[in-house]
Amino acid sequence: MKKNIDINIAGQLFRVDEDAWEILKHYLDHVSARFRTEQGGEETLEDIEARIAEIFGGGKEPPTLVSRDMVTSMINIMGAPEDYYDDGPAAVDKSLYIRKSMYDPNSPSARFGRALSGFFRAFGKMMSAIFRVIAIILGALFTLTGFILLFTFVILLFFNHVPFFASVMEPEMTNVHDLLGIVLNSQTVWPVIILAALVTLLPLAGLIWLGIKLIFNIKERFRVMSITLFVIWIASLCALAVILSLQLSIYANTESAEQRITLEPAPGTIWIAPMKKQSDITYDRYASADDFRFFIDAGNDMLYASVDLDINGNDNGTGHISVERKACSNSDREARENARRIRYDWKFSGDTLYLDEYFSLPPGSEWNGSIVDIDLSLPEGTVIRFVPGMLPEIMRFRAYAHETPAWKIKDGYPCPLDD
Repeated sequence: MKKNIDINIAGQLFRVDEDAWEILKHYLDHVSARFRTEQGGEETLEDIEARIAEIFGGGKEPPTLVSRDMVTSMINIMGAPEDYYDDGPAAVDKSLYIRKSMYDPNSPSARFGRALSGFFRAFGKMMSAIFRVIAIILGALFTLTGFILLFTFVILLFFNHVPFFASVMEPEMTNVHDLLGIVLNSQTVWPVIILAALVTLLPLAGLIWLGIKLIFNIKERFRVMSITLFVIWIASLCALAVILSLQLSIYANTESAEQRITLEPAPGTIWIAPMKKQSDITYDRYASADDFRFFIDAGNDMLYASVDLDINGNDNGTGHISVERKACSNSDREARENARRIRYDWKFSGDTLYLDEYFSLPPGSEWNGSIVDIDLSLPEGTVIRFVPGMLPEIMRFRAYAHETPAWKIKDGYPCPLDD
């Protein structure tokens, strides 16, 4: 009858049958001989014994009975004694081999590692889903924004009036093409529009395409096409900048032609009445910016514009009226000639200042920054009354936007007068 032998491994009691003990003792002797003489060998042996005890399932009462099969299984997990020598397969990386041989898939640490790995996999999938939802939302926003801006650009560029924009665009209001025709040379309008369209539409198309890629998770990059479109965009931007800089150079110099009269003594009340009214103008379309209006008579190639009236007070007891015609060009001489060509009529008679509600340019003339500034300076306490029908929406008034026909100079400024 075989006898059992009680042994201590890593501070734990095991009962080993006689056949198993012979194999186990041979294994432990060889491993001990391998590491005991090396620096740190004691710690390595302690780790190996702790792993053997863990494989045998130590710590039980009564002690675990270790069979021959259990020892053989342990050796298969830990490795044969020969594997620990320098000429063995583990000699290349001994410590790595030992760590691998000591791995038990059923140990608590292994189970914890698998649980932790599963948690991070699930967390990664959850974050991937969240990022996908965010990408779809951003893609929808990019696409919608791109289409709205694209639609707005086309409307502003090519249409005079659309019911959707009825609150901000009147039926006769000019489009961007006509407005550019006023500000720029007529021959450069379409090149500027085409270049501006490329500069504007290419980024919008890129924004829409980015949104579609995010929504449908498209991975293709189309590098050649992207680089080509980017080069076209840069070239268009540079060409647009050059053309605009050349065109806007006509506004580099401003000259004026002024008419001025002195009111001495100034009347206590001054009436302002129209000579030629805006309602007398025949025009096809108009453009409005900051209360400044252009009127376009395409049939007669005429351009009309509103005037600027500025009223202020003084304390010298006299008044004066100044009508100044201003225009621009790339030379002072041409700017003065442009200013003299502005057609505007006015007169002062008795206590009434008669003003045209607009000025005009000769047929076929370009705008060239032409404006008419009327400066009315009056003593403190002077009352200004507008003839009914001549209200601030017809003319530009810097200091007063209230639609009231009566004003009084107070502290240097016109104030609404309550009749």
